This record gives sequence, C-alpha cells and structure tokens, in this order.
Amino acid sequence: MRIIVIGAAPTGLGVAYRLYQLQNNNIDIAKNVELIVLEKELSPGGLSRTVMDENGFFWDMGGHVTFDHNLPYYKEAICWAISEWNILTRSCQVLFIF
Repeated sequence: MRIIVIGAAPTGLGVAYRLYQLQNNNIDIAKNVELIVLEKELSPGGLSRTVMDENGFFWDMGGHVTFDHNLPYYKEAICWAISEWNILTRSCQVLFIF
C-alpha cells in the first residue's frame, strides 16, 4: 500500500513518524506501507517553522500550531529528530469575571 501525505506540516510529519514507529515495532498493518510526503516549500514545518528575512532576523511562523496537546506524534517526532529542543510548558490561564 502507498500512502501519500500532502504537506510536511505538523500533521504530515506526525503521520510519517507514527508509521515509522509502527514499522519498527513490526505491526502487521504497517509492514508493507510505503509513505511519501510531498512538500512544496524548501523546508518542512508548514506554519510551524522559523524563517530568516533579508536582514538576518528570525521570525516564527505560527507558533500557535505547535501546542503539543493537539499533536502528540508531532512532538515525539521533533524530540526524536532534534537532540536539543526547548519545550516550554504553558503556565497561564484566562479568567473571566462577570
């Protein structure tokens, strides 16, 4: 079976990593799967990447999309691929008073 993922954003990278995990654990359903990830940009990440402008400044594109509670396999993939990774726990809350 061939699976094609369009886009190497967090979800696509999470799918690729999960398939990698399943294949390494010899899960039958994943044994004969070929995964192809297509990405139109030069680098992966979609909106969750950092780019450098012509003046050498770095800009985070869409830091809001990397909330790891929404994307557990993406977080695992990032921690697996990048040895030094800053994981910051969000410690804020919204308080509504009427």
